[in-house]
Order: sequence, then structure tokens, then C-alpha cells
Amino acid sequence: MFFERLLHTRSAMPVFVVAIFIAYAAIPRLISSSVLPDPYFIELSNLALVACLAIWAGYCLPLLDSRFHPAARRLSIDANLFHGVIWASFLLFLLVTFLTAENIPILSAMRGASVGELDAQRGAFLKGRTGLEVVLPYLGALLVTALLPFSLVHLYFEKSRFRHLFLVIFIAFSVSFLVKSLFINAAFPLIYLLAQQRKLTVPRMLLLAGVVFSLLYLVSMVALGDRADTAGGISTGRDLADFFKTTYKTDGPIDFVFWRSIGVPVFTAADTLRVFAERLEGEPLWGATSSLIASVFSLERVALEKFVFEYEFGFNELANSNAVFFTEAYANFRWFGVVLFSMFVGQSLRWFRLSGDIAFKAIWMNYCFTLYTGGLIGTLLSNGYSLMFFLALFCSVRTAKERVRPFTTAPA
Repeated sequence: MFFERLLHTRSAMPVFVVAIFIAYAAIPRLISSSVLPDPYFIELSNLALVACLAIWAGYCLPLLDSRFHPAARRLSIDANLFHGVIWASFLLFLLVTFLTAENIPILSAMRGASVGELDAQRGAFLKGRTGLEVVLPYLGALLVTALLPFSLVHLYFEKSRFRHLFLVIFIAFSVSFLVKSLFINAAFPLIYLLAQQRKLTVPRMLLLAGVVFSLLYLVSMVALGDRADTAGGISTGRDLADFFKTTYKTDGPIDFVFWRSIGVPVFTAADTLRVFAERLEGEPLWGATSSLIASVFSLERVALEKFVFEYEFGFNELANSNAVFFTEAYANFRWFGVVLFSMFVGQSLRWFRLSGDIAFKAIWMNYCFTLYTGGLIGTLLSNGYSLMFFLALFCSVRTAKERVRPFTTAPA
């Protein structure tokens, strides 16, 4: 019952707000006032506090509740056709991606490639594509972040005979180019499904946590290589201030995962504000951080994430440093953007609670995890959540057997 309540979509908004408050309001203010004085940490804390209040306000508004009424008209989509298209697209994506890749990072790591080589290969595997292949990273993000996890939960809920095979394929792709947290996109929704089916006992939760941590550890160990031993010139101090700097020297994979999960998101968000203020002079970008918006409104594209990475680690044509969603909102539209974007996030979390589709409800943790370290515009456009929200509001994905009974909402 504990895990069922904790992971239920009723808990989505308060859990996300608490996470944002601790990570981006409390920690930066504590660090700035104690060991690492930094005005951008204080500014980050202030933005986070406003974002938390706006998320709560947006969540309380019953703007589109009628769309989840049992009598609401919906476009019915055959589930078998939907899953077939999604997984056929993914398999085609895999075929093209691996056949056209110059190197596959996981195989290179097994052959003893250096850390520098693995970093370059990881960036080139998708982001470094040119010509017609530039569509591959966008297609990959669209599929992996939202559509495939949504489909996987449907398949497990319906006990499809293909469910285990597709899960293995998903995880294999996730670790193939050493992106450490990609497989979590499948783990979170399936853990949610187990919890809501009351199958997530404490032993099973410990086992799943062990599997997830082991995968993170192994991928991090392969990706990190001998970085800790070859990072000459990097600070070796172990005080708290160093933990929130790019120069922090990790003591192996476990410390690396911990630093990446806590330290990196905080100082990257602060560095985003720093770069916006000092390099871009604090002028609103009006959506120019998005390639699509910049193209539609004839704006000069501003690669804010690349500028932040350059500030932190030096120039790299393929690398980005993404930060929590409300820093993007602030850079584009200042305080108005923070409030507007945060209210939308709160409203969308309300949709997860009201939906009657367990597969849609199951991806709420993916959505929050993406926003915790990335922008809202990219989450909606590149990662496919605009499509997921359209499905949730106006469609129902059901098998022929399921369509004989009305579409109902989950308990609020």
C-alpha cells in the first residue's frame, strides 16, 4: 500500500514540488550561505520557490477536467495498430542507427577504448549525424522518452507475448551508447504498474532498486573508465563546495552517479542563469532556445545549453548542459515565463491524475524526471509529450475487446 500511494498520480504534484524545493531552493541557498557564496545560487533558489508555488496553482485549476469525463467524445485508436506502428518504427530506427554508426560505444568500451574516445563516440552516435541522418536523434528522443514506455506499460497490462522481448530490446539500446539513465524511461513506468497492481512488495522493490542501481553502476563504470586516475590537474579536495563544481573529482562509479544525480543538476541550473546574465546580457530570448520556435518566428537560434557546457567544460560541438525547466523559462520570458511554464506543468500533472489510461498515468515519473533536468519546450516538442497529452485529452488507445466498455476515469 505504501508504494501504491507514493507512486500514485495523486502524489505526482507534491512529490515533484518537494523534489524541486529540496534540490533547487533549499540546497543552493544552504550551499551559498555556508560554503560557496554565489549570487546565482540565490537566484536559482528564488526561481525554484516561485516555480513550486506556480506548479501548485496550476495543478488546482480544473481547466480541462471535462475531457476526462466518461461521456467525453474521444478518437478511438486500435491498440494493436498503435503498438505495431510504434515498435516497427523503433526497430527501423535501430536498424538505420546501428548500420550507419561509425562506432558503437559499448563495443568500443569492451575493446578498451579510452575515456576520451568513448565521450566522442557517445556524442557522435546520435547528435553528430549529418545530412538526412539528423532526424535520428529527434526520432530517438520521441520514441524512447514517452512513446515506447507508454506502449510497454500497455503491453504488460495486456500481458502481450511480446512484452519481455520488447523490454530487453529497449534496455539493450539504452545501454548501447552508454547514456547512463536512459533505461530508467522503461523502469519507472513498469514500477508504477507493479505498484498500482499491488505487486510491488518490499522485497520486490529492493530487488528492482538493486537492478536499477546495478545497471547505473555498470554503465557508469564503463563510461567513466579511468577518468579518476587520468584527471590530472583537477581539484582533489573533498569538501562540500567542491561537490557543486565541475572540477569535482569522483572516487569511482558510485560517487560519480551520486554527483551526477545531485551536484550536477544544481550547479548546471546556476550556471545557466550565469551564462544568461553574463554572456547573453539577461535579455529575454523569446523562445529562441528552441530550434522549432526560432524557425517559425524567424529568430536567431540561441544554443543556451551549448553555451553553458562551454562555460563549464570548454567548447564541444556536440555536447549540451541541460538544466531544470524553469531556468529555460526564465531565459526566454523572465519571471512571467517561470510562472507560466510552472503553471502548465502543474496543470499537466493534474491530467495524469484524472486520466483513466494506466499507461499514460505510468509515465508521470518520466515526465517529471525529464523536467527536473531539462526544458519544458524540448520535453513537449522533442520528447513527445505534446503528443502524449493530445492522446490523453482527445483519444483512447484500446484493443477491440476493451472498446466494448466505456472509457472511464481513474479515481481522483
